[in-house]
Amino acid sequence: MRRAARAAAGAAACLLLGGCIYLRLLELKHQLAEFDRYFATDTRDGLKITCHEPVLLDEDMAFFHLVPESRQRAGVAERWHFRWVKVNATPGEEPATFEMTADFVYVNHRLTSVLLPERFFAFMPKPFFLAMVKAFGQANVDEAKRTASANVHVDLGPDELPRRLTRADLTAMLGVPLAARETPAGLLWQYRYRAASRDQHSGWIDATFTLNPASGAVRHIHGVVFNGRIDLDFPDPGAQPVPATPAAHDARP
Repeated sequence: MRRAARAAAGAAACLLLGGCIYLRLLELKHQLAEFDRYFATDTRDGLKITCHEPVLLDEDMAFFHLVPESRQRAGVAERWHFRWVKVNATPGEEPATFEMTADFVYVNHRLTSVLLPERFFAFMPKPFFLAMVKAFGQANVDEAKRTASANVHVDLGPDELPRRLTRADLTAMLGVPLAARETPAGLLWQYRYRAASRDQHSGWIDATFTLNPASGAVRHIHGVVFNGRIDLDFPDPGAQPVPATPAAHDARP
């Protein structure tokens, strides 16, 4: 029996785009709609996504507030290394234990591959992550307003669905939350990560988990990632979807 997992990305991801970057992101959307034609994946150690016909430029990363911690150049290629560190680690926690990393490789200033470490997939299996990426190829684009939004349902088999996270899982993977509070929707745990880059405009990550107060199971994940939002629902059996996390959680610290 197949069970659907719901994923939604907020429209803020492509707001106020200039003409050139808008056209490149529109072309990326078309490529994602034919993922197997334009991309290759390697899942042997983390996940590597390679673009056969790259369209995004290194200068486009400024729109997403992405500034690498380091760059390594080799001829016409350049590797950008990103690292995000947990904000307000509690006494006794080692921030490096919970940090997240990513690497982007450019050739002639075009993004040719993205490399994500195995740790990145503690929250979701790789098939689920790739299914979401492919689904964004069906995003709705408003050419007049220069916006894009996606509200997609990812239909995966039982073996491909993310394992239901628990309170213990979050503590083991992310440590003590930055903030915790009870709401009608459940217990909210909030985590925040800052980029290790010294640039004050570099990207940041904010994640809020809604947990069932009785079982400790995660019902909902709300992520604010650079210029966009991502929501993942994991409702209790027979329950209604969790309401969207309040906009206050989208505010930049």
